[in-house]
Amino acid sequence: MAGLSTSMLLAAAAVREARTDRTPSAQRNGAIARACLQRAGRGGDRLLRAVDTRPGRGLLRLLEAACLPGIGAHYAWRKRRIRRWAQQACAEGVQQVLILGAGFDGLAQALLDQAPALRVFEVDREATLAIKQAALRALCLDDPRLRLCPGELGTVPLARWLRGLPDFAPELPTLIVAEGLLMYLPLDTAQALLRQLARALPDARLIATAMALRHDGAPGFVRQRPWVRRWLGRRGEPFRWGATRPALPTLLGQGGVRMDGIADTDDADDPDPAPGEWLFHGRLLHPDHSVAAASPHSRLRAAALP
Repeated sequence: MAGLSTSMLLAAAAVREARTDRTPSAQRNGAIARACLQRAGRGGDRLLRAVDTRPGRGLLRLLEAACLPGIGAHYAWRKRRIRRWAQQACAEGVQQVLILGAGFDGLAQALLDQAPALRVFEVDREATLAIKQAALRALCLDDPRLRLCPGELGTVPLARWLRGLPDFAPELPTLIVAEGLLMYLPLDTAQALLRQLARALPDARLIATAMALRHDGAPGFVRQRPWVRRWLGRRGEPFRWGATRPALPTLLGQGGVRMDGIADTDDADDPDPAPGEWLFHGRLLHPDHSVAAASPHSRLRAAALP
């Protein structure tokens, strides 16, 4: 798996999903993912060859079973709920969306279809966004309402960074999407980022993910193979922290977030195929309104790195 980024693996999962899910949203998401992988160099070519051939798909299934059974279907499960929640937020008055770590996902296009007056800002590494921009142009999906904003949070004060985004208006009702992001930051850094966002955006909602704690107390997926944790550590992408379900609201409160809902991993009609990650939505609160101290339940453990 050397040379493969998280964005590329998620894109490959989207292409695989589009083979069986014929809904327009899945088809377009798969088309965007494919176009991005076609421009992502040797690693993208290898993934597409695997997805597009029967032996390759069999190999991917074996690799998934060896790493984390069900993870590809989990990504699709997660994105269905994020899309549904985000569309609901836009229907309820959100006027701009800020997607942190957007990768090769097609969420922006789905939201722009629904809300013609919406503006979407995707933030990611410059190289990732250059690939995506070329892919969207090739598919005739580039849209002036979508701004691709290269950069990484933390390099400049967040309020000044937000002011530097073209046409971004902090005072407008805003939705922030932080999918697969917070768990890679140290706990205090993640909380500080959320508090800064809460201070800078007076009317903002949040959709995000956080890791659960496994039976051994480490953050991770329930069926994650033991060696995956070591591999993530070597790549510099370990899960830095996790929380139990009872502790999560207090933890988020300390970061200036009021949690309003959490995805049901045991949904009878559509259960999570690879549990171990919390998907939640809520609102950003001014830091003065956040939870000041942890409850006795809210013990969190940082990842024990190899």
